Amino acid sequence: MEIKLKLSEVLRINTVLKAVIEDGKVKTDALLKFRLLGIMRSIESHISSFEIIKNEKIIAYGEETEDGVFQIKPDNVNALEQFEKDIRQVLDSEVLIHTRMLKPDEIFDKGLSAEYLMGLYPVIEN
Repeated sequence: MEIKLKLSEVLRINTVLKAVIEDGKVKTDALLKFRLLGIMRSIESHISSFEIIKNEKIIAYGEETEDGVFQIKPDNVNALEQFEKDIRQVLDSEVLIHTRMLKPDEIFDKGLSAEYLMGLYPVIEN
């Protein structure tokens, strides 16, 4: 199934998925973990593409430090504004992810906190 989401939503979902999967205190069943990993895999290319663009913009608007790392200095207001404008356009763009929505009975009462459930809301069937 194709799901249309803003890239900012996909990044938020990825953060939640990583937190759930890596949180040793969350006890989910094997099937739910499998489904979450599948969703994570379906958004992987969008996350990777965003990281490439973000790094390119940091290099374009930033300066190289003594240790070879590029950064945008907080006092360079013009560069920060341009970086934020460019990144906002990317974050607001819509992308398609190919995955099956999570059914309520697959995700509710499975040991996930309300915070995690809210983060996964865009991929849970109504």
